[in-house]
Amino acid sequence: MDRSNKMSETESEIMEVLWNSEEPMSAAQLLAHFAEHHGKSWKAQTLSTFLARLTQKELVTSFRRGRVIYYQPIQTRAEYRQSIARGILDTMYQGSVKTFFAALYGDEPLSARDREELRQWLDQEASK
Repeated sequence: MDRSNKMSETESEIMEVLWNSEEPMSAAQLLAHFAEHHGKSWKAQTLSTFLARLTQKELVTSFRRGRVIYYQPIQTRAEYRQSIARGILDTMYQGSVKTFFAALYGDEPLSARDREELRQWLDQEASK
C-alpha cells in the first residue's frame, strides 16, 4: 500500500464510524454522529474535505440517492490493517517476518505465552 493511503487521526475516526455502521452514511448523518457522540461540531466543509481525502485514498466510495450523497468503506477494517501491516513489512523489513520480530523485540526474548500463540498461529496457517 502506498504511504499516501495511511490515515490521519481524524480520517481514522471517520472510518471507524463508517466501519461500525451497518448502512452507508450521509455527510449529515456523520456530522450528527460526531456532534452527539464525540462532541465535535464540524462544519460541513470540514467533513467534506476529510471525505474527499478518504475517497482519493480509495478507502471510501460514495453514491447518490436523490440529492443526498452516501459514503461507505471500500475495505473492511481488517483488510485495511492487513494492507498497512504488509506495507510496513515490505518497506521497512524487506518482507522478512524474522527481521520484523527482531526489531520488535530487540534483545528481549519472546515470552512463553507469545511463543505459544505464535506457534499456534503458524500451525494454523500451515494447515490452510
